[in-house]
Amino acid sequence: MIEFLSNSNWINPQIDFLMLLQNIRTEHFEYLNRAFLSITILGEIWLPVLICSIIYWCVDTKSGIYLCSMFGFQLFLSQFFKMLACVYRPWVLSDKIHPVELAITAAKGYSFPSGHSSTACSVLGGLAYIYGKNKAVCFSLIAVILSVGFSRMWLGVHTPQDVAAGLTLGLILVFWMNALINWAEKNKNRYLYLIAIFDLLSFLALIYICYFNNYPIDYMEGKMLVNPHSSIYSAVICIGFSIGTINGAFLCRRFTGFDSHKGSLKSKITRGIIGAISVIILLKFVIGYIYSNPVNFKLALLISMFLGVFITLIYPVIILKYESMKK
Repeated sequence: MIEFLSNSNWINPQIDFLMLLQNIRTEHFEYLNRAFLSITILGEIWLPVLICSIIYWCVDTKSGIYLCSMFGFQLFLSQFFKMLACVYRPWVLSDKIHPVELAITAAKGYSFPSGHSSTACSVLGGLAYIYGKNKAVCFSLIAVILSVGFSRMWLGVHTPQDVAAGLTLGLILVFWMNALINWAEKNKNRYLYLIAIFDLLSFLALIYICYFNNYPIDYMEGKMLVNPHSSIYSAVICIGFSIGTINGAFLCRRFTGFDSHKGSLKSKITRGIIGAISVIILLKFVIGYIYSNPVNFKLALLISMFLGVFITLIYPVIILKYESMKK
């Protein structure tokens, strides 16, 4: 555990800020809860994955590789730091905090950094970086990113330090991943080096998370505050998805020659719709199922890896085969 992140002298001013927001929302602006619950969804896995996938399949392959790999790195790093820091949620740090009830379902496990904030900043920030020449689009995306971060504090599920760390992580990845992809594009064999490095880091991180970290076990009124086993299981699924996404994207770029520019507008729309439906089904019924009905860690890792590989490698190969058959 990183002790200073939960130190009372450091955390108390943040709790005071959350209480200020809490007093405002309970006394005057209850209707804003619904608005921020809608905004915070933009930082969950569904919409960012669909945005990355559709750009990858239908708009621009290189931009899609950039967004998909950045989302994968972000998911890996945010989960690793959560398990490394083991910082409790605001309502655990202080019994004065009462989060919006509907927001708790997507706020399980440890708190630092904010995964919603890092997801929104990396994916939407990546879009802002790609389409930065259009200032209206760029500023709109930045406003949405900041709104997602603020929504996590308004709803009472994250402290300012969680949100700041998540936004910082996402911002670093926006620029770092662009430089990394540009470096790999100069010689596509470099994608294989990146795969080897990332897989090694992921393997070491999984070993540390599953076997070597000493997780705090604290109780309140006889109930465990955070179940380490459940948190490890969630981290394994997320890291598995990131491994599959990055490996699939880099292998596809190196070996398949997939190019989203090819094909008519009708075929691009069709592939986007079919792919989006497939991803939603896999997320809802496969990933959703193993979340609700835990399996062993190895099987959960393989299933989540498959979903990532499907998005970035299997489905693009299906598109290539179908386009080839049409010709």
